Amino acid sequence: MGSRHLVLVACLAALAGCKKKPVDAVADASALLDPDGGGEIVAIAMPEGGAGTATANPTIYALSLITPIMNEPEWAPHDPSKASDDRKNVIRLGYLRKGDKAQVKPQVVKKSSCLEGWYELLPLPGSPPGATGGFVCGKYATLDPDDKDLAAAPHPPNMDGPLPYDYGLNLVNGAPLYRRPPLRKERAEYERGLEVGRAFRKKDGDDGTSAPGGPPAARAASASDDGSGNDPAWYLAHKDRSQVSMDDLKGETSLIDKRMVKGFYLALDKNIHAFAGSFWRTTRGMFVPKEHVLVHDPKVEFEGVWLSAAGETRHLPLGWIINPHQWKYTIDEAGKVHRHDHVDRFTIVQLTGKKQLVENKKYWETEEGWWMRDMDATVADPNPPPKDLQPGERWIDVNLGKQSLVAFEGDKPVFATIISTGRHDDDNPAKDHRTRPGDFRVREKHISATMDNDTATDGPYSIEDVPWIMYFDGSTALHGAFWHSRFGHERSHGCVNMTPHDAHELFGWVGPKLPDGWHGVRATEANPGTRVIVHDDGKSAEESKKVHKKDDDSDSKTSEKDDSQSQ
Repeated sequence: MGSRHLVLVACLAALAGCKKKPVDAVADASALLDPDGGGEIVAIAMPEGGAGTATANPTIYALSLITPIMNEPEWAPHDPSKASDDRKNVIRLGYLRKGDKAQVKPQVVKKSSCLEGWYELLPLPGSPPGATGGFVCGKYATLDPDDKDLAAAPHPPNMDGPLPYDYGLNLVNGAPLYRRPPLRKERAEYERGLEVGRAFRKKDGDDGTSAPGGPPAARAASASDDGSGNDPAWYLAHKDRSQVSMDDLKGETSLIDKRMVKGFYLALDKNIHAFAGSFWRTTRGMFVPKEHVLVHDPKVEFEGVWLSAAGETRHLPLGWIINPHQWKYTIDEAGKVHRHDHVDRFTIVQLTGKKQLVENKKYWETEEGWWMRDMDATVADPNPPPKDLQPGERWIDVNLGKQSLVAFEGDKPVFATIISTGRHDDDNPAKDHRTRPGDFRVREKHISATMDNDTATDGPYSIEDVPWIMYFDGSTALHGAFWHSRFGHERSHGCVNMTPHDAHELFGWVGPKLPDGWHGVRATEANPGTRVIVHDDGKSAEESKKVHKKDDDSDSKTSEKDDSQSQ
């Protein structure tokens, strides 16, 4: 058999006519039969010179970008209500990304649903006896670390830093994402007319004939007439972004996966040097000319506060300066305000909890004795804990009005930071992306995943491998955002944006627990998701929902609300 599966079919010789030697660890042939009649247990033959005997736990390597993990050796049904009895309770627990590895038990379950056999992953540490870590179909995994299909796997995510990958900003409308490094003549054809980020740099007396896109005159001509008699492509016609849809981005040839809009972000895997120039290979195995991409420079502008950390003396209420032009103030006995030293943006300030209103402006007293102007800052000011909490239960308070987040264990706050939730617009429903209030639970977690969609007013957006995603309400998630620093202000298309550092910190704390080697996990009864309560300032989640429901009902009378993917 091929090296990909490396299995010995240890079935009864009379039935299979198999002449291969059975593995010593499974001497009794009757033990190879699935007692539930759901398949055939097959021992894995360890490679000669490999790691130990057949009783050792082999390692599988994921071959697909999404390598699903099921709770049983069967595929989860698309519609459980129409599923056969043996599939009704099958669910997807999570997935591995191409190149990820995980330890499995030294046998597979062969069934008609996966002729290559189902590998059983080891259960999470501390799981009860008999628990399973899930099953991966051998069609999407290999035991061979040198399998040729792994050559295109992206490097593993960085689990120790604020970002799992490097990222690049696309600078060019119409920049192609190639499925392989193109030839020079292909670049000349498919990048003709792109005016920004081209490979050549025009010198004195140079007419640009050496450029992949040809001389300027040729590019200008192509922008108005491509010789086909058809209308020029959107990026050659210089259409406004709002006039472009995701369908317009589809590649015009099998070589091009899609044409990107300026402002798209790519997750970068490695540099590739080819005859046609230098390219970035993305984590999804596509290729973009290097000169079209500006590599993101990661910065940690501030960090949330682990209130539970050893030696930490800060406590709630905490203030964050969010205006670049903020000052320290004092208030004299006559109630007059005096301005003093400048305070840097994102400074974290310990507050006493005392507030004062002067000339219709609110001020917060700091423990240092000066006053912080409310309009230039925000405050971590959570609601009281819900009454139905379990002792020590982890939960998260998201305050939409204060743009702050506080994580709790029972009634004890353990982490606090500022966020950016969905922008709201009371006058234009098409621009209203407010985050929906309510009482939710984290449904699934991803180290990273792509977020892209059309919006009614902004046109398409795409960010590959958005980091540290924690979905809790449909397409709404807590996640890291490296493309802006407007924390403390509404900014997103509906999601709860955090700095990558803070999202990474929270990702490890929030349930469901992500097993080692997995890229994504779904919450189950045995591995539950953390509770997330989203509310307006000064209102409970239920009260906030009623207010938003009235707003939605009013909006629906005049316009259909945009249902775009959150970002």
